[in-house]
Amino acid sequence: MSTLRGKRFVVTGGSGNLGHSTVHALLARGAKLVVLDRDDSRPRAAFADAIDDGRLLTARVDLTDANVVDKDVNALLDSLDGVDGLVATVGGYKGGVSVLDSSWSDWEAMWRINVAAALHVTRAVVPRLVAQRAGAIVHVASLAALAGEKNQVAYSASKSALLRLTEGLAEELKQHRVRVNAVLPGTMDTKENRSWMSPEFAELAIDTLAVADAIGFLLSDDARAVTGAALRVTGFQ
Repeated sequence: MSTLRGKRFVVTGGSGNLGHSTVHALLARGAKLVVLDRDDSRPRAAFADAIDDGRLLTARVDLTDANVVDKDVNALLDSLDGVDGLVATVGGYKGGVSVLDSSWSDWEAMWRINVAAALHVTRAVVPRLVAQRAGAIVHVASLAALAGEKNQVAYSASKSALLRLTEGLAEELKQHRVRVNAVLPGTMDTKENRSWMSPEFAELAIDTLAVADAIGFLLSDDARAVTGAALRVTGFQ
């Protein structure tokens, strides 16, 4: 297991399935975390011991609102004794609609949750990593970022935009010794996904802890020479 002992990371989306697994995995590796989400009740309940001993801090923030992030997240980061990186797990899915039948609000929703939320918090964290000439960022994209698929074009387009953000930012931050990578999960094994999966496909669904382990690797010194990567985490799908 890659160690993160003594490292401090911001994790977004701690109330979500992958966010929850990511918090669990990073704490197990010895990291200290700041968990941001619109609803922090799940991480507060699940990781009460880590909160009590100072390894975890939570805050309620709407990461899709640039003004809120500029004010609240920057103020929070200013109060810390430093930060070593970011994991942006916030995301959402809306599909089942063709391009012609989709509304502009569908596209805006996918952009806000899958691109803007990651962009806003990344812009808050990056100056601190640049100043110390060290750090790692992991964005959670999707296998759907690699190609458009019918009836989920708004989703795949937003995840593709997030992947391009990751790649471009990695190039911009190389000179500052800051690494930026993305994980591209396949369909994950969650209660919500199992509601529509066939038993055969459910056997192939990706454990969210497996994705979290990949994130832990990318944050660690074991991945010190890896930046600009799009790591597929698909199991045998």
